[in-house]
Amino acid sequence: MTIDTVTVADAVRSRLERSLLAGDYPAGAEVRDTHVAQQLGVARPTARVAVQALIADGFLVRESGRSARVRQFSGDDVTDIFRVRRLIEFEAVASVCRGGSTAGVAASLNKFADVKDDRDWESAAQADMAFHSAVVAAADSPRLSSLFQTISTEIRLLMALLRAHYPRISTLRDEHLELLNALDARDADLALRLWTVHLEDAETFLGQRIGGGAPTI
Repeated sequence: MTIDTVTVADAVRSRLERSLLAGDYPAGAEVRDTHVAQQLGVARPTARVAVQALIADGFLVRESGRSARVRQFSGDDVTDIFRVRRLIEFEAVASVCRGGSTAGVAASLNKFADVKDDRDWESAAQADMAFHSAVVAAADSPRLSSLFQTISTEIRLLMALLRAHYPRISTLRDEHLELLNALDARDADLALRLWTVHLEDAETFLGQRIGGGAPTI
């Protein structure tokens, strides 16, 4: 029975995470155990375990005596997250261009084939994250990968807001294909220029979205 309960809780957690990444929850929205249980047809204790797991992973926050809520970010948060992303990814890009394998990066790009249509932002966001994670992994630095992991939840949550910036998923895929081609060419200058544009474009859009008072997560 314990194994079955954990399995159901994991499934509920995964379903809620997918909804968060798809941008289905607005900033600060309550995620009540009772509502989750009713919506997904599971016992309340199971829903509570799933919600608690998402809190532990940084997707949700809960103040004492209150329901869990969708995590929110300020403009300063976005700036700081992308500052750290540049430190990590630029070093990874330079390392790969010095001779690291791009096989894993190329394989990650295939995840865009899982995107059913332009409404499937959940799969697109997962493909985007898989690509950047693969680039960092290709640098073959356990500490660099560990550092990237510490901000991965924040990156994935911010990806939900980029949905409005990419009405066509093919545009997002093409951007990443261009990045991969620069890595394959071992052209560090070109790769870093493209990476700069790619990250600055996302950061600018997110900063404007949050600064303009639009719903954020």
